[in-house]
Parts: sequence; structure tokens; C-alpha cells
Amino acid sequence: MEEAAMIPGRSSIEALITGKVFMGEIGAFFPVSMTLRGDEFAAVFMMRASQLGHRTTGPYTHDRPPADAMNWAQLRTGIGMAGRFPSFRIDASGLWPRIHVELLGTAVRGLIVMPEEVTAESMNAPYLGEWQEQISSTVRIALDWIAGWLTACHHQAGGTEPSVDLDLVYRPDDDYETRLAQVDERLRELIPPVRLVLELRWRSVSPAQRKAFAKNLKGARRIGTRSDRRLSCRIGGIELEVPGSGRPP
Repeated sequence: MEEAAMIPGRSSIEALITGKVFMGEIGAFFPVSMTLRGDEFAAVFMMRASQLGHRTTGPYTHDRPPADAMNWAQLRTGIGMAGRFPSFRIDASGLWPRIHVELLGTAVRGLIVMPEEVTAESMNAPYLGEWQEQISSTVRIALDWIAGWLTACHHQAGGTEPSVDLDLVYRPDDDYETRLAQVDERLRELIPPVRLVLELRWRSVSPAQRKAFAKNLKGARRIGTRSDRRLSCRIGGIELEVPGSGRPP
């Protein structure tokens, strides 16, 4: 069992629940990345250009600030998100503004970048497009399930609340063309050309909690090498990978 120090009053479960709500209330933007490190939740989001009105580009100066990003943040200042108030900071050092968001009193953070900063290559995707619009809800549904499973395994097995790391990654999809051919042509732009994967690693967990959590992974399959054995199961449109050995449930 691996141990990791955590801030009193915070937990992986709390961070997942708060982070999930935050992802939706910040605007359900496309999550370029998302990480959980124990009780610290962070995500990078791609802004929708349509939400900014008149667009600006750098270089910026004191007399010529990124008014589009500033106005967007000002409209949301003082409005609660996930039961907390957000704090915004605008980074105007580059060609495009970046918006840093912090939920006060939590370890939940977000960075909103402009669409020009996100490339298909960085997402392991052949192209970007309409498929990105559904990713936020897909990820949030999975986070909700994972938080529920962690809560249940804690209640069932007792002990200290389990702590985890979690990463959202995008991997090339070798079956993309096959999946595309199976749907109506009008819906093909909504089919992600990548595999969405949540990689979970245990920071602190008892054997009993780990066993209780694994019971939720119905239909899981073994993947990886002997030294890096994992269990993989689907939660809606996303794959969850969990360290594991032995026979899947």
C-alpha cells in the first residue's frame, strides 16, 4: 500500500465531485487535459471563440489589454461555481490570452486557452471539430461514477478514505474508420476520432478497498505487460484503466 500526505478536510472523492461540477459550470468546454493528484484537481479547457464576442490578439500592452478575455471573466466574477466563488487571472503575455480560474477554498484549478492554441496533433487526433462538444459531458459522467465507486469501496471496506491519481488522455483510435462506417452520415462528425482514457493510479488504498472497488469493473479486461498489469472497462464513452492483477470481475 502506498501512502501520500493529504490536506485535512480534502480528499480525492471531494476533489472529483467538485471538479466534475466545476467542469460543467465553467462552460462545459472541451477538456484538453484533466488531472487529479490526490486532492488537487486541475484541467485545461479550450474556449469557444463564439463566447468571446470581438476577438483580440497580442502582443498586449497596458493600453491594449485582452478585452475579450477580461470581459468574459468579469461577467462571471462573484457567481458561484460548484458551491464556491471563482477567482480569475488573465495571462496576456502571449499572442492569445489565457484565463486562469481558481475555486476559492479548494484545490480545484482551471486554465482556459483559446482555440488557436489547441491542435489536432496535440490531441492524437486526425482533426478537431464537432466531436469535441460532447467530451465534457462524457468525462463528467465518468468522474461521477468513479467518485461513487470510491465512496462505496470506502464504506464497504472501512479505513482511511482512498486516495488516487487520475489522468485524462487521448489515444489514437485504430478502429475509428470501422466505427464511423456504422453510424449515419449525419452523425459522423460527432464520433470522436480518438480513444478517451482515464488512467487511475492508487496513492493510498487498503487491499480490502481495492478489492471492493474492482467489483464495480464489470466486464473489465486485462491489458498491459506483466510488470504493468491493468484492468480496463468502459464507462459510457470513455475507458477507465485501473492497476490490477488476477482475473477481472
